[in-house]
Amino acid sequence: MNEEIEKRNCYCLDRGNPKMDKFFADIPEGYCGICDVCGEYGHLNAHPTMPTSGSWCDEHYDELLISRTPDLSQMFGALIIIFSAVMLILYGIYL
Repeated sequence: MNEEIEKRNCYCLDRGNPKMDKFFADIPEGYCGICDVCGEYGHLNAHPTMPTSGSWCDEHYDELLISRTPDLSQMFGALIIIFSAVMLILYGIYL
C-alpha cells in the first residue's frame, strides 16, 4: 500500500500528521480528498498536465491523464487570432 501511495504522490502521505487531523476528519482511510468532478472519495494531488492541484477519484484522474493538452499549432493559431483582433481594434481607433 505504501508503494502505491508514494507512486500516486498525494496527500495520503500526510495521514498521521497531527496538523492534518482536522483535514482528514471526514475522509475515510485510503483517501485524502473528495473528487472535484463527481464528489466521490479520491486523492488530492497535482494536475498531470497543468500547473494546478485538485482532488480526483481514480476514474476522473485517468481521464485527465488521457486528455490532450493543446499542442504548439493550436497555441500559435490562437495567438494569430488575438493579434489580428488587436490590430483591427487599433486600426478602428486610428481611422
